[in-house]
Amino acid sequence: MRATLSLLAFLSVVGASAGKRPIHVTGTVANIQAWEIHGYYTAVLVRGGPMPQRGAVQGYPGVTVDLKTGHFEGEIPTVVIRNTHGRWVDLHVVTISTLYIPPREMVIRVPYARRIDLGTFDWKPSHYRWKDGTLAIDTAVPRDTLIGEPWGNHVIIRPINPAPEDSVGLEFAWGSSGAPFEAGWSALYKPHWTLIDITFAVRTDVDVYTEGWIQHAKPIKLGNLTAGRYEMRQVPALGEHLRDVDFLFDTFVQFTVAERYEP
Repeated sequence: MRATLSLLAFLSVVGASAGKRPIHVTGTVANIQAWEIHGYYTAVLVRGGPMPQRGAVQGYPGVTVDLKTGHFEGEIPTVVIRNTHGRWVDLHVVTISTLYIPPREMVIRVPYARRIDLGTFDWKPSHYRWKDGTLAIDTAVPRDTLIGEPWGNHVIIRPINPAPEDSVGLEFAWGSSGAPFEAGWSALYKPHWTLIDITFAVRTDVDVYTEGWIQHAKPIKLGNLTAGRYEMRQVPALGEHLRDVDFLFDTFVQFTVAERYEP
């Protein structure tokens, strides 16, 4: 019985790791000196899996991108994805900072091969698919978007391309000295589109610390949205002793809830 259990455990380990394949990747990040990378991040890695936890660099196998030339080359383990369109691997180009900025990533889905050359491309924090030698936006997977500055006031919309079964969430980060905040949203339904108004303000009638830091609010969930067109804006918060934090003032964010499809 013990031998049988040992055999089952061995087969379980083999089965779990069978999907991982080593591949040789090479390429060049053309905009490595751009402010969106050079100004915020201290390391860029190409990995075969999702981004590491905040601030963690060691223990995550990946190929390091040269911060001067943007070139990278090396071998990484990846998980082979099989679907009706063939075999694929997801390459994650992850930017990491030592300034308490959460890591961000660009995901490129590429047809599986033992050697993959991505050529020269711009880093953009979204999901793409390698198609006919170029990058095409990947409409088959949920994508997030960040509006604002990564180390300043910003809001993340997860995802920006929701399907009818998705729950859309808003994540807020802002410069804070400890003041409590109030946030909310409401929807105005029209025949062919929906207007979503959000409010976000900090209280001014409480004692706060003198030091400041980037504070992250618990995500606001918009719930499961029905198919259709949506527009989002920020409006002033109502009430006394409230100071609005500018995330989307004078900005209209439009998105559509529809079924996602392969490019």
